[in-house]
Amino acid sequence: MSIKDLILSKDTEPITYFVNFYKITKPSSNITDESTCKILKTNDLIRWKIQGDELVKISSKNLGIFFDQESYIIQWLFDLKVDNTILKESLVYNWKGQSATKGYSPLPSEIEENCPVERIVQWSEPALFFHGFPGSLFTFSGQENAFNRNAPHLMFIRGEVSEEIHLYELPCLKQTLRSRATFLLIAPKHKLFLYWHGSKSIKVNIGKPHEDLIKWEESWADFSVQKLEEFKETSAFNDIVEGADLGLQKPLLKSDFSPKLFYLNSITGRFLATKVEYPLRADNVIAPFPFLQSHLYTAAQPAIFLLDNDTDVWLWKGLVDDSNNEAFKAELKFANELAENYVKEKEVILSENVTLHFVSAGKEPADFKVIFPFWKD
Repeated sequence: MSIKDLILSKDTEPITYFVNFYKITKPSSNITDESTCKILKTNDLIRWKIQGDELVKISSKNLGIFFDQESYIIQWLFDLKVDNTILKESLVYNWKGQSATKGYSPLPSEIEENCPVERIVQWSEPALFFHGFPGSLFTFSGQENAFNRNAPHLMFIRGEVSEEIHLYELPCLKQTLRSRATFLLIAPKHKLFLYWHGSKSIKVNIGKPHEDLIKWEESWADFSVQKLEEFKETSAFNDIVEGADLGLQKPLLKSDFSPKLFYLNSITGRFLATKVEYPLRADNVIAPFPFLQSHLYTAAQPAIFLLDNDTDVWLWKGLVDDSNNEAFKAELKFANELAENYVKEKEVILSENVTLHFVSAGKEPADFKVIFPFWKD
């Protein structure tokens, strides 16, 4: 693939999955070939919390409430249309919160012993996962038994398709905010649900997530709802969300683009740029935050990534040990050449200046960190 092809590449193929050897796609996607089957409707969604060696069934009103120090088993039962036949099928997930300890649990007795189980981790869920829930999905920090209903909670709203909207709790600090994002601030002290829209956030039909929350937490039912724009925050918002505005992006001239991430390596014997895919991608939809810090740091180190953020291109160099790694030095040389040529080609395509930045693991500047939905130093 040429550098021009890398720059212009788009994810045009619909995301597909397999259920009992049937090829299926998201219910919201258009079927493009006769071999793809469609989910018609949800028949049931059952969830269990893994608690030690036991499984605790979760009530129906709490189905969309998760905690990032816990793990769950989810069974989604649905009707699948195959040719002119309606089949009763199911998917089973083992979901692990980002801060949960590794644990093992047998399947509930309601699920067949040999049923395939897809193990998924918070922030990396497949798009299809969210289609089984009747409303928005929320993941709060910590564990359910330690949840403070009177404390503020800042929720990052993620997803570009209305059926896939989900909210993750992040630290209640101004440096958490992103100009290309929308957040929901739960403020019990002020009895408020505050929707904060960044100045460059995309317009997505997020629905009314707070209505799903009050079904779970009845003490929040009388909260008022407010909408805020970046730079027009109220005193209540500024009192709750503390700190300096270190996380906000510098003023953006454009926001009609999706970042691209390429993993640069010679694993196959040839130096290649492999595009990192976004599991929630959708046709003709802008994704402002398709990648995570973990994409960089979970790769075999030392790693090299090229991050294309429109008129800013970043070449990220991973963790390097003290040994004289000649192979990595050779890869880095190839990466530098590719990045320089990438920028030159992109300037021709855009007819404007593109800046190349070099950044090392552990020394990432704020302008780099805010390209990701959250960043942990």
